[in-house]
Amino acid sequence: MATIIKRGESYRAQIRQAGKPALSKTFAKKALAQEWVRDVEAGLAADTFRADKTKISDILADSERCLDLPEQKKKQYRKIDADFGHLQLKDLTADLLIEYARSRAKTVKPATIHVTFSYIRTMLRYSENKMGLKPSTNEFSRAMAVLSDGRIISTSEHRDRRVSDEEIMAIAAQQSGDGRFSLAEMMRFAVLTAMRRGEQFELTWDELDVEERTVGIWRKHPKGKKYSRVPLLKEALDIIMRQPKTGGKIFSRSSDHVAKTFRACTDAAGVKDLRWHDLRHEGCSRLHEIGLDSMTVAMFSGHRDIQMLARYTHLRATHVVENLKGRDL
Repeated sequence: MATIIKRGESYRAQIRQAGKPALSKTFAKKALAQEWVRDVEAGLAADTFRADKTKISDILADSERCLDLPEQKKKQYRKIDADFGHLQLKDLTADLLIEYARSRAKTVKPATIHVTFSYIRTMLRYSENKMGLKPSTNEFSRAMAVLSDGRIISTSEHRDRRVSDEEIMAIAAQQSGDGRFSLAEMMRFAVLTAMRRGEQFELTWDELDVEERTVGIWRKHPKGKKYSRVPLLKEALDIIMRQPKTGGKIFSRSSDHVAKTFRACTDAAGVKDLRWHDLRHEGCSRLHEIGLDSMTVAMFSGHRDIQMLARYTHLRATHVVENLKGRDL
């Protein structure tokens, strides 16, 4: 139902919908108000109307209230809020996104920009599916096409970085000032289990079964987190049992704190081009090298797609030959 009310020298048009917020706008002339009413009602009937006053910051705030977001996603949303939060949804045009990406390309890699854009896409889908808004996905798609063609954004390159025990020891040797956790054990555990960093530091004592040598974990899944039990090598269990029981979590330090210590110690040790996630790659590779098949390794790593697991596995020929000794066909 639409109404147009004269207020002083202006005209306020308002459209009410059952179960939805009222839409309103003020015009200098009545004819302009009537034209707006016709356009909006036609858009609502065709399901193409986009709420033009919804701010990006409001969409992000709504998603944080309604969804159980991991810390990494919250960080990305805070970045988007800082850069775009003041804008209305209709202002997120292709030209604006292209200029934003080109500006960031001066200081960050294409893969980093691609991550930000993937979260913008998620935010747009949320605004449409949960909030009933009509984001201009065509504008976003056009920006992505231009930026991809120009190689301003791209997915991260496939990494094949292996990590040696000597590098782990060199990095751990740089740790100082925090005796409440052993960086060497944290890194070694990451290799032994091939877990994601977030998974490792969310493990709880309640989910540990010492007798079965397994630990329960909630893992990423397209339809939400999925619970599974992960086998533990003896050394991994030994590391767990050496941790002080000061709370519910097995590892008392936060994931971010350990990662920050890791980066500082890696730089101090002069170890180049190494990320914490490379420890997970190393774990997958070593589990294969000791003779475990891909389905078994996937029980450690949590990969649902064996092809994706293959990307994480980089075998050393010498290890393969050693395991083949005495097994020639």
